[in-house]
Amino acid sequence: MNITASFRDPSLSASDFPEILARISKIINALTTRDDTLRYENWMLKGDTQQEASMYHVYDSGGSATPAAIAVLREEFRGKDDFTYVAMWDGNLETNDGASISCHVGDKHFPDTLSVRIDGDAWRTYTAIVDVVSEIVAVFSPLLVEVTLDAYSTKQVFDDKPGVGWMLYLPKVITAQQVPEAHALLPVPEKGKKQAGTIIVSVTDGPFSTDNPEHVETANRIEIRLVDQDLLPRYVDL
Repeated sequence: MNITASFRDPSLSASDFPEILARISKIINALTTRDDTLRYENWMLKGDTQQEASMYHVYDSGGSATPAAIAVLREEFRGKDDFTYVAMWDGNLETNDGASISCHVGDKHFPDTLSVRIDGDAWRTYTAIVDVVSEIVAVFSPLLVEVTLDAYSTKQVFDDKPGVGWMLYLPKVITAQQVPEAHALLPVPEKGKKQAGTIIVSVTDGPFSTDNPEHVETANRIEIRLVDQDLLPRYVDL
């Protein structure tokens, strides 16, 4: 399952790796509440080969970024302050399950992105995913968060707008009267506010599947309903 957040934060520079890693650390903390194999000390910086991807731990056991990880990132992007990315994986070679995280931060001409890819039985309930999305909202204040599968990109209704897939977070208050097709509408609080936005869930009785026509149809209907009410932004307008 892919969780992708788009955000704009003028205070986060592309070269501020300590801050980027500190924010990702909070997301990993949310992941470990459902899957202990994703604990801090297992995460490694990605590389071009398996050997390279097993060289540098990103965090210590307490969730603080390691000096080695920060040094590697600073050297890799030396002189490239307008665009950087951090990519890491959970270090698990024993099973096909696992997780990876990447964060792309640029010159603010386009939104920055956080991508979390997770697999395994721990993530087969929508409530587990909601916990992670809620933490992403708290940490990055995103413009949207999409939770979906790769295969859904060819099944969503609009090419120039986000797809709903399993769920979609928008920084708006959305009610059941506005989107009756949604199987759940979950308010997400924000410090100082009652509600920062809403997580729209298309399927609640199991994991979303692009092989299930009912799942795809529900997500499509939600997308159409959102567009009819001018609630679904275009990517170019983010």
